[in-house]
Amino acid sequence: MKKLAGIILFYLIANTINAQNPGEWYKSNIENGLYGIELPKAQEFLKSKRVKKAPIIAIIGGGADIEHEVLKNSIWNNPKEIADGVDNDGNGYVDDINGWNFIGGKDGSIMEFTMNEGDREWLRLKDKYADIVFDGKQYFKYVDGVKTIISKVDNIEEYKYFFNLLLRRETAMGPSYSGHVFSYVMKDYVNIWDEELKQMFPGKERNEISIEDFTTQIVKKKYPQKDSLRDISLTFVNMYASMVSRMNNDSPNAKPFTWENVYNQYTNRQIDFSYKNYMDLYKMYGRDTRKQIVGDNHMDITDKKYGNNILLTPGLLGGTMVSGMINAIAPDSKLMHLVVLGQQGEPYLKDIALSIRYAVDNGADIIMLPQQNKLYPPDQKMWVSDAINYAQNKGILVVVPVWEKSENLSINEYFPNPAMDKSRHLKNLMTVANSDENGNPSKISNYGAKELDTYAPGINIYSTSPGDLYKTGTSSIFGAAVTVGIAGLIKSYFPKLSGEVIKELIVANPTIRDDVEIEKSIVVNGENTATDLFLFEQLCRSKGIVNANNAVRAAALIK
Repeated sequence: MKKLAGIILFYLIANTINAQNPGEWYKSNIENGLYGIELPKAQEFLKSKRVKKAPIIAIIGGGADIEHEVLKNSIWNNPKEIADGVDNDGNGYVDDINGWNFIGGKDGSIMEFTMNEGDREWLRLKDKYADIVFDGKQYFKYVDGVKTIISKVDNIEEYKYFFNLLLRRETAMGPSYSGHVFSYVMKDYVNIWDEELKQMFPGKERNEISIEDFTTQIVKKKYPQKDSLRDISLTFVNMYASMVSRMNNDSPNAKPFTWENVYNQYTNRQIDFSYKNYMDLYKMYGRDTRKQIVGDNHMDITDKKYGNNILLTPGLLGGTMVSGMINAIAPDSKLMHLVVLGQQGEPYLKDIALSIRYAVDNGADIIMLPQQNKLYPPDQKMWVSDAINYAQNKGILVVVPVWEKSENLSINEYFPNPAMDKSRHLKNLMTVANSDENGNPSKISNYGAKELDTYAPGINIYSTSPGDLYKTGTSSIFGAAVTVGIAGLIKSYFPKLSGEVIKELIVANPTIRDDVEIEKSIVVNGENTATDLFLFEQLCRSKGIVNANNAVRAAALIK
């Protein structure tokens, strides 16, 4: 999958902007020519009604500026905890006054970077499987450079899962290390071809055998038996030989490029060169200081007592903007922040699961998750599924933003999703993508007539920014934040409604856009993007865009 640009991408207008500006379009009534959520109409309708609850909204993400002038009075305070260095409420989290940081250390330090899930999984299984090669008949590995046959692979399903991480491009480091392992395979074949060339050209030294000789006698040779590893090796070696030979011919002072050059490359230099490439990637993507800073076992869900209470993190921009949007729509809500994200990378699934449970146990009414991910390892997937189900049993709505990858969710599954656990349906889990002021979906959002619940304003949104500032920006999580705000508004006036009911109220009462033709990016053949035409109802369940006015009026009709 991926991508280490960060799980949340922001395109921000850098200038501070006055309070009234086009970025507040997301609140607008439709008759103003902007496809906002019709917040003024909703507020007018609710004037005659009484606020019955200050709903607690848990934002699981990268932290926030909880001291911002607009937000400071809307931050959740743990009524059972005081800042005295003691775990007053006995939940294992000392001084969790406004929330908790699951990627923090006891000394107050914070992880600024987390690995991608694919890289974490690849590294977890690397020592068991990364050196194993299968030639179609038998398994082998290289021990001190010598090919050694392996009688069997202990866990064939786990082995297949490991190599599927490479096929699905879930890991940045894996392909590089596989290239290093394969350099030993190529060395073996180069030695075989070297012996064949010696027999074909007796008396000739390697530097007297030309690349044309290699091409004619080896590359074009018809082998009686199929050998996929030989064919792959031959492709790479021939590609290298042809490319360097052409470059050499273009240089008038260069020495002749011969078989000797190819031989030396693949028997001496390629192994070290490929390992250096891998180590460079490992230094970039493979070390996120979890062990040094947090100190827990991220594969043990029962290892819970870790982290710190630092919410002012380097990655707080997204959470600050999200908080401002929610506060603008549901001003009576209280915002609980739970940190699982650094400035780059993907959250640990254990942290997501424990964050959900923390939110539930501390009275949250609505939970907003980081965006979906394509890779959820089976055991860890159950941690998250169980946590969302725990929230469902307490009547809590959970909202998750979808990725902006132009992928059809009916073909490409992302997690979490309501059907992620085949034994139950997570009816409280809501998926949301971005729309713009013209009522169009984000051109690159993921989509699905059944898999995506709705679209919501999320492009060019004006909101709070760290340091008592305000900015306009776009992020794949903003549509979900607007939806969470609507849910919070409903919960403020109609507190008895469950998360499942609120979800369906929002989905069933949108600004209808069915029969509207939409031009949208799609993924073709797994990787290339193209543009296609859709009707809006082919893209999401709601057939439209969230509408606060419609939703609160529908909520008022429920007895």
